Amino acid sequence: MALPQLKNDVPKYEMTIPSTGQIVKYRPFLVKEQKVLLVAFESKDNKQILNSMLECLSTCVPDTKIADLATFDVDYMFTQVRSKSVGETSTLMHACEECNEENEVKIKLDSIKVKIEEGWKDIVEVKISEDITIELKYPSYRDISLMSNNDDTSDTEMLMDTISACMKAVKTENEYLLIKDEPKEEVEKFINSLTNQQLEKITEFATSIPKLSHTQTYECKKCKTENKIELSGLQDFF
Repeated sequence: MALPQLKNDVPKYEMTIPSTGQIVKYRPFLVKEQKVLLVAFESKDNKQILNSMLECLSTCVPDTKIADLATFDVDYMFTQVRSKSVGETSTLMHACEECNEENEVKIKLDSIKVKIEEGWKDIVEVKISEDITIELKYPSYRDISLMSNNDDTSDTEMLMDTISACMKAVKTENEYLLIKDEPKEEVEKFINSLTNQQLEKITEFATSIPKLSHTQTYECKKCKTENKIELSGLQDFF
């Protein structure tokens, strides 16, 4: 006799996507989704972890194209879903700056925010010459997955990949060329043809991508010194 399939009344919550202001409904992870995430994290394979995170979020936040959202949107949404699934706090270990004693620090996940500067736009135009303009966007994890993530990838290669991921289109007087439709070799050739001054305009945008951020203070359990830790990016919170 087959076991009955549970039809639990899973609670629904609401959250706001940082970059769009759209309010979406979501549910907590079920055991099957938590299992997928645990297996991925145990593998220590970044690509597997990313794919499992996107897959689980897509299931828990229906009617939302998770893979198309900016990376910081997905990071924020993951913390919110996790807070309702596993617990509303995350425990980190931090060494005291004074005595180096390891302390347990509890972070309230609902206090984590994405810092977005005033006047933020999802698409920014950068004019690099009299007749050429580049449209820049904050990359999604779909874009990031196409980057070179090998252990031997140099910092320069990573920066070039990030710049490519931030480029949406190249505009001329007569053409509108979407980067996603162009061969990678052509994109690399275009980037390599830029002057340092032109590249700097794009790099400034690429290095200003919003991130999850939080400042936490705690008193060392051993020497009573007050410590302050700055957390930035999803990996800092788990």
